[in-house]
Amino acid sequence: MDSGPQDRNSILGALGHLTHGVYVLGTRRGRQSNAMAASWVMQTSERPPCVAVAIRTDRYTHDIVAESETFALSVLRDDQVNVATHFGETSGEYDDKLRGVPYGLTPNGSPYLLDCLAYLDCRMMDRARAGDHTVFVGEVIAGETLDASFPLIYDPSEYEEALR
Repeated sequence: MDSGPQDRNSILGALGHLTHGVYVLGTRRGRQSNAMAASWVMQTSERPPCVAVAIRTDRYTHDIVAESETFALSVLRDDQVNVATHFGETSGEYDDKLRGVPYGLTPNGSPYLLDCLAYLDCRMMDRARAGDHTVFVGEVIAGETLDASFPLIYDPSEYEEALR
C-alpha cells in the first residue's frame, strides 16, 4: 500500500483525535502578570517531575515565559469551558485578563487560579522550537490539588483558534 503524502486536512483531522486537557497558563515578569488558555500540555518526566507546554511564538505570553523562565498551570475542571474561553479570547497585551478573577501566586511568583482543579508551579528547564510554537519544559517545583472533580478535556468545537 502506498503511503504517499497526504493533504493537510487529512493530517489535521487525524491529529484532532489526540486528547488534551485545558489549562490556564500564568506567568509574571516583574510586577506584570499575565495568563492565557493552553491546551498543548503534557507530562514529560517523573524524576524530576516535568511538564511541557507549547506556546505559539506570536502570543504575548510567549515572550513573558521566555524572559521570566517560570510559569504556572491551572488545571481546569470539566465545568470551566467559560474560564478557558475568557483566557483565550483576548491578548494580555491589551486586557488584564486576571482582573476580577480570584488568583494566588505560586512560590515562583506566577499567578494561578484559586478556582480550578489543581495547579503546578514550574521553573524553566529547557525549550525547543517546534514549527510556529516553542515547547517550554518546566520542572514542577510545587503543586496542589484544589478540587476532587474531573479535568476539562479539549473539544475544538467549543473554542476558536485562540487556545493554540
